[in-house]
Amino acid sequence: MRRRAKKIMRSRLFFVAGFFLTMWVVCALLFYYSEHVVAGRRDIDIWASLYWSIITMATIGYGDIVPTRGAGWLVAGFTAVMGILAYTLTVSVIADAFLQASMKKLLGLAPLKKKKILVIGDDESCYEIIDELRLNELDKETGWITASQPKRDPGIDYMVGELADEETLRKAGVGGAQHVIICTREDSQAIHLTLLVRKINPETRISAIAKNAETEELLRQAGAHYTLSTRLLGRTIASSVFEPAVLEVIKELTTRQGQADLIEETITENLAEKTLAEIEHELNKQDPNHTYKIIAVKTKTAITILPPPQRKAEKGEKIVIVKARKQNLMAE
Repeated sequence: MRRRAKKIMRSRLFFVAGFFLTMWVVCALLFYYSEHVVAGRRDIDIWASLYWSIITMATIGYGDIVPTRGAGWLVAGFTAVMGILAYTLTVSVIADAFLQASMKKLLGLAPLKKKKILVIGDDESCYEIIDELRLNELDKETGWITASQPKRDPGIDYMVGELADEETLRKAGVGGAQHVIICTREDSQAIHLTLLVRKINPETRISAIAKNAETEELLRQAGAHYTLSTRLLGRTIASSVFEPAVLEVIKELTTRQGQADLIEETITENLAEKTLAEIEHELNKQDPNHTYKIIAVKTKTAITILPPPQRKAEKGEKIVIVKARKQNLMAE
């Protein structure tokens, strides 16, 4: 149906363009004949006739070139009427093309273009993923591939299509995406999507949500870099029984919305060989509205929780930081 609609639109555009050009040339030739050949005006050549024709069709009428009585007046009237018809048709077709493009985008029927981050799935968790990406100001770089129309406006560009269809994924721009997040309702579909995405774009980084431990392992074998299962949710919600404050802190830190957030920084050349305390000091100095505290360091082989402040950072390491708004600002 989409191909047929595109074919119809192209045929309409070609028809209108052909009609416009034909009327322009025909009216110019009629004017040339009536003025140059019949009336004997030597100041009217073919170029002057083309100029007069386009100006008259637009109903501007500068008055620098005017027809003589008789045949010239008839040609002028005919040209004006054809001009109104030609311009009206042209404007209506162009406006219709823009309207169709806008409607396709609104209904999720248009391909996604140049998205660095793609969310694939129709689970409720997809909304949470998208909201967090938007809070981190990545909405322009993010697209969503979903199987049905969203229940609410996601705030980003989206495309509706068959999730496990390779053509759909290619149209959505998986081939150029840097990150793909899979949030499907079924584990089998998550595994299939991981394999498809890895086939289309071997370089992209894939994150996926799984329902159980077995699926996590299969997803990693299929090519997912990061996986998260509902086991983590189970362990987290269990803490509400014996340590509810811990659960509240976890909820606070896992989203940018609120007074604190967990962020990640990579140790660059200018930060290498500095102690963690010195890095903290620089971060706090650069941003007086927040307090920064390094709580973990990740190397290629291990993660160190609450590293000593005197530890020197090495280039390429990842540091996890708690970024919190200062309490006086919160009070204001």
